[in-house]
Amino acid sequence: MIEAPVDSSTAPPPSEAPTFNEPPGAVLIVDDDPRVCETLVEIVELLGHQAVSALDADAALEWVRRRPFDVILTDLHMPGRSGLDLAEEVRRWDDTIALIVITGFPSVTSAVEAVRRGAIDFLPKPFDLQAIEHMLAKALRERRLRQENRRLAAGANKTAIIEQLNRELNAKLDELTRLYKISDAMAPIMETEAIFAQVVKLASQVTGARRVSLMLLDRARRHMRIRASIGIARAIVERTRVRVGQGIAGRVAQTRRPLRVIPAEPASRPEDAPPEGYRSGSWMSAPLFIGHQLFGVLNLTDKQDRDDFTAQDEHIIRILLEKAGIKLENQALYEGIYASLVDTLNALVTTLEAKDPYTRQHSHRVTEYALRIGERMNLTPEELEMIDFAGVLHDIGKIGVRDEILTKSGRLTEAEFAAVRAHPLIGVRIVEPLGLSRRETAIIRNHHERYDGRGYPDGLAGAEIDLLARILGVADAFDAMTTTRAYRRALPLTTAIRELDDHRGTQFDPDCVDAALQAIRDGTIQITWSDADDADR
Repeated sequence: MIEAPVDSSTAPPPSEAPTFNEPPGAVLIVDDDPRVCETLVEIVELLGHQAVSALDADAALEWVRRRPFDVILTDLHMPGRSGLDLAEEVRRWDDTIALIVITGFPSVTSAVEAVRRGAIDFLPKPFDLQAIEHMLAKALRERRLRQENRRLAAGANKTAIIEQLNRELNAKLDELTRLYKISDAMAPIMETEAIFAQVVKLASQVTGARRVSLMLLDRARRHMRIRASIGIARAIVERTRVRVGQGIAGRVAQTRRPLRVIPAEPASRPEDAPPEGYRSGSWMSAPLFIGHQLFGVLNLTDKQDRDDFTAQDEHIIRILLEKAGIKLENQALYEGIYASLVDTLNALVTTLEAKDPYTRQHSHRVTEYALRIGERMNLTPEELEMIDFAGVLHDIGKIGVRDEILTKSGRLTEAEFAAVRAHPLIGVRIVEPLGLSRRETAIIRNHHERYDGRGYPDGLAGAEIDLLARILGVADAFDAMTTTRAYRRALPLTTAIRELDDHRGTQFDPDCVDAALQAIRDGTIQITWSDADDADR
């Protein structure tokens, strides 16, 4: 190994050591010659820095792993691993450490290779104190610059990560908000057509699509028609027929997979439909299933922000259609069960009335009379529908009354009359599984209440009695008077009219009586006599 004594001609005495501008650093000296190590340690400490030494690359790496260093001075040629190998290892461990190569024979080739391996400078032998001072100052500046760059890079990276996390969080919050809107809006809907309309409305709201259409599949004809839409001209809706496999919606129906279209292209539309009605730069269609059966296709186009539909939009629409499919399936099951239950109850009413030839078809006649009275009183279509449904069931509670009481020809005892008076409450319990509205339930429960408060079962008076129940009470009494019963023959029509008029304000609501009398006089309410003995009435 070449000796490297200090050049005494250039080394100032200790008392005249130059002032060092950089803060002191930690320096590791690596050389296989102990004298070189000892000399450099003294010089480095003379310059105000901390210094330790190692005789080979492996020992140097142990130092690096045990404590931090700012600068490493290493010989280029050493037994075992060279200074260049050490430089590469140090760079992998901490690439901010400034590395200076010591050599007695610097060359261009070795310089290039040293820089490539991470060295920032060469320290030639023999050593020059001033050169070492300037080289250490440069190395420390390089070290601190690298540390600052790393800190700034780490800060920038953290900022970028935080921004990315914020973007992801905002996207997730947006998604959850849209999903909550879907769940919240779909939950209360109970009618099939309302479900269709709500799907279209929600699809527009959660994606910003200005034009949305829900096409339902006609399996027999293998085409689809628009059942609900937003932003599409009525004429286009009425004319549109899309065959399976035709256009975007048709391809979705055929493949049963969603499709997003980015470039402008004609969408599914009839030949004579205006192009502007079905052309957009961005289009999305997705299939609607009930169970595993294709039910239709939802089409969205013309986003308000003019952006393309995204994968997140597609994800949201998939969830919307899944919820809609479940809702429609449950609705179909509910409607089937509901219809079956209503048919059963109607059958019970028919069976009940069949037991007594005098009350046959009574519930249907009463319902018909009540509807005609309700029309005279300008009831809404919804109110007339309530009468039409609940009116037929108004006496179903009589199924809980013994037949001998219902068909008794003589006067009822107090106990027997109490049993009859219980039939409205029995009826309410029977229809409870139907989930009737409050007003429909009132028809069954309160049609025997009196306007003066002397009726049953609740003793309600005047406006306390639901108007629909008051109307049905008049219709019920009119049918009872104009048909033959076990306990008496049918009354003449003139007598029945007089009875209604005489009991206005006591048994009956005066307005309901007026509407009933008008309907009777103008022929809106007509009586078909079935008893031969009553044909002259």
